[in-house]
Amino acid sequence: MHEKHKSHQVSGAHKWLKRSVAHKMFDRVPVVPDNFTIGETNDFLKTHIHEFETINYIYITDDTKKLKGILSVKDLFRKNPDVPVLLQAHQDLVVIYPETEQREAASLALRHNIKAVPVVDHEGKFLGAVTGDQILEILNREFREDVLRKAGIRRSHMMMDNILEIPLWTGIVHRLPWLLVGLGGGIVAAGLIARFEEILATNLILAAFIPLIVYIADAVGTQLEAFVIRDFSISRKLNFGKYFLKQFILVGTIGLILGGLIATVTNVLYPDSRIAFIIGIAVLGAVLSSLLTGLLIPFLFRNLRLDPANASGPIATILQDILSILIYFAIASRLLS
Repeated sequence: MHEKHKSHQVSGAHKWLKRSVAHKMFDRVPVVPDNFTIGETNDFLKTHIHEFETINYIYITDDTKKLKGILSVKDLFRKNPDVPVLLQAHQDLVVIYPETEQREAASLALRHNIKAVPVVDHEGKFLGAVTGDQILEILNREFREDVLRKAGIRRSHMMMDNILEIPLWTGIVHRLPWLLVGLGGGIVAAGLIARFEEILATNLILAAFIPLIVYIADAVGTQLEAFVIRDFSISRKLNFGKYFLKQFILVGTIGLILGGLIATVTNVLYPDSRIAFIIGIAVLGAVLSSLLTGLLIPFLFRNLRLDPANASGPIATILQDILSILIYFAIASRLLS
């Protein structure tokens, strides 16, 4: 009934996509039939303990191999040995399928505070489990990829290179492409500012606030990206309409607060109510524009079955900078003309 497996990871994983949990699950875990008692389960565990990849949980199946319940080993030793194991097991199961994305399995484990996630087929038959070690490995990989992607390093180059060992040209190729995109965007931004030189010539104080407008919008956009990418990863069936409305209200409120504060400070430092009003409205507009780079673009990437995190990093930053500058000077030219 409890045959000894010859391999650690489940065979046949090659049928599934590379990032599916089929490549991370193990079938060498404690599995007992649903007619076992606590005592029989305890004896089985002691006899076969050296065969298992992990022993955090005991998986209980019926005659057709369908998963019926899960019992933690910690709870096993606290129960009456004569009681049926299924009666003491958790039967409100959190399960995943072989084709489930690995990052979704990891987020599920975190949300439910479990040390391993059982894998079943679509008939409910138990196949194996993604262990705690595998969950940590997935989280570590996703973290490293997100950090490098934020820096504009392409996925094909996402390895932990030692800068002292790799060739100079390799290091350049890893870092340069998106920086060139940023350079092009910077030239576009400079061109936009040049188009408003007449307004700047008569209101030089406007130039002093360009870094502030750009920074505030970038900061809000970066925060928004982080939450959006996380929420998209965790919730596959996210109601975009409700989500957008909630983020719009939240970001709009933040924009009103920041815009009001900056307008007040500007009016105190430079007693010109028109300039203060322009700065305040520009901050509000630039902050609201972060909904495009921080929310709408990642949503578009997800609908195109691309990684939403690819919408972040240098490309989002330079796009946000251009939008902020355009909004700032459009408002200034309108109110000062």
